Amino acid sequence: MPTNELPISFGTFLMLSVLPKMMERDMLGRMYIRLGRVLTLSAWLYETGAILGRFWRDKLPVVTRMFEVESKREQYTDFWRNEAKKRLEMYGSQPTSFPIFVAQTDLGMFVGKKLQDLLNIGDTKLHHKEGQRWLELAERSVIEGIMFGSMFPDLTYDMLVNQYEKIDIDSWKEARSYGVTLSEEPPQITVVDKEKEAIAMARDYVVEHHPRLVADLGLAGI
Repeated sequence: MPTNELPISFGTFLMLSVLPKMMERDMLGRMYIRLGRVLTLSAWLYETGAILGRFWRDKLPVVTRMFEVESKREQYTDFWRNEAKKRLEMYGSQPTSFPIFVAQTDLGMFVGKKLQDLLNIGDTKLHHKEGQRWLELAERSVIEGIMFGSMFPDLTYDMLVNQYEKIDIDSWKEARSYGVTLSEEPPQITVVDKEKEAIAMARDYVVEHHPRLVADLGLAGI
């Protein structure tokens, strides 16, 4: 890789693994993505970030080295911590799962809508610049999620347990009805499995793009 070429961001790396399955073509062959799928992607990125933030909560100075912010690392950390706190305050209660938490707050922040409105606008086709704008917003979810998980490790764990082990059927059905979960049935996976999955994806990224950070991020031997 040329020395003047920055590595792709962690969020983009994660998006590239799922985005092709979410894109569609219209009758003219133009690519688009539906708003509901962007929100699903944002929630997945946020959840993945939160898992990693919980895992890396004592390594944030190292984590920020992945994001090419150099001398502004403290400001960068403070900014995204504040964004995570504001999202939690905006939600107004203790969230029980990431899909509902992220979709509801994304809609409120970016289009001034409520989760119930997603039933009417979730199929909205986002072409070209509009789609790119939404995907850029979704891409940022991973770093905010990392900060959320680092600040609220116990809440993060409880949300994951509710989502994957206790399986709050009402919350899952609600997420499904709004189209912010891609699974047709409640997920059959443990929190430990989800943690291993997220850490494995992080390791793949760091090995490829930031190999000097593998040991410092606790990813050696995983």
